[in-house]
Amino acid sequence: MFCLVKNLNSKWNFFNDNRQRLIFGILKPQKMQPVYLYVKRSQEALDFAQKVKDLIEKEGFKVVSDQPEVDFAEKIPSEEIKNCKLCVVVGGDGTFLAAARKVAPLGVPIVGINLGRFGFLTEIERNEVEKILPMVLKGKVESQDRLVLEVFKENNEGRRYIGCAINDVVISKSALARMIDISIDTSLGHLGTISGDGIIVATPTGSTAYALAAGGPIVYPTLNAKVLVPICPHTLTQRPLVLAGPVSLTFTLKTDYSEVFLTLDGQIGEEITHKDKIIVQKAPFMLKVYPHPYRSYFDLVRIKLKWGKR
Repeated sequence: MFCLVKNLNSKWNFFNDNRQRLIFGILKPQKMQPVYLYVKRSQEALDFAQKVKDLIEKEGFKVVSDQPEVDFAEKIPSEEIKNCKLCVVVGGDGTFLAAARKVAPLGVPIVGINLGRFGFLTEIERNEVEKILPMVLKGKVESQDRLVLEVFKENNEGRRYIGCAINDVVISKSALARMIDISIDTSLGHLGTISGDGIIVATPTGSTAYALAAGGPIVYPTLNAKVLVPICPHTLTQRPLVLAGPVSLTFTLKTDYSEVFLTLDGQIGEEITHKDKIIVQKAPFMLKVYPHPYRSYFDLVRIKLKWGKR
């Protein structure tokens, strides 16, 4: 009996001491980890994002954002995104790509909630959020590492970083331009010159996007590879190629009479000339993605792309 009373007194003293230390600021309360919320610029997405915010906070996390329209989340400067545990995207695949280019270089993992039309990258449907998002936050879903591309422009003015691409890098002519010639060199040697409407360099993640429409193969998303796909080549022998991830590519425009554009993920880009060299290489970082825990990639290909259906 004496031992029991002694143990109870010891526990009470420990609690009392810690309470006093907490009151006087000696023992600080544990900070909630921030979760970065990136939302499509539509009222529907903003309305649903508020429900997502409540769910995240219920799991014990703080919701932050650097988007002005997401006024229900705590505002942070973009430089602080690197401190976040997770990026939650509410929108479609385009919104996912924009968010992924921001968080991939920072090492922040990403998960997508689909409010768009296709939902190939934003794998979680809105009616699955309450079940799956807490699993992701609690570390019960395994992440995947996806290859990312880096793009540079080199000319007489030097070498300039353009940005990173999650899906693809495209060099293409404008709507009214004539056929263009592009010389392709690799880190392993000269590949050749293609004539046509342009060229696509796609990651495995992006192999199911523009590259697939141009006749390229579907590549499993975690492979260390990239796909080179000519756009409407003038010669039938210029077929798509699958290259090892570390192989870098240098493109030089051989024609100077056409308007030619460089685009990354179909969202950012600029005009290029025959004086420019475009270097595309594997980024030194990967994109960490949380896939759907109950659907495999092959389920996604079969359901979304109707693969194998007749």
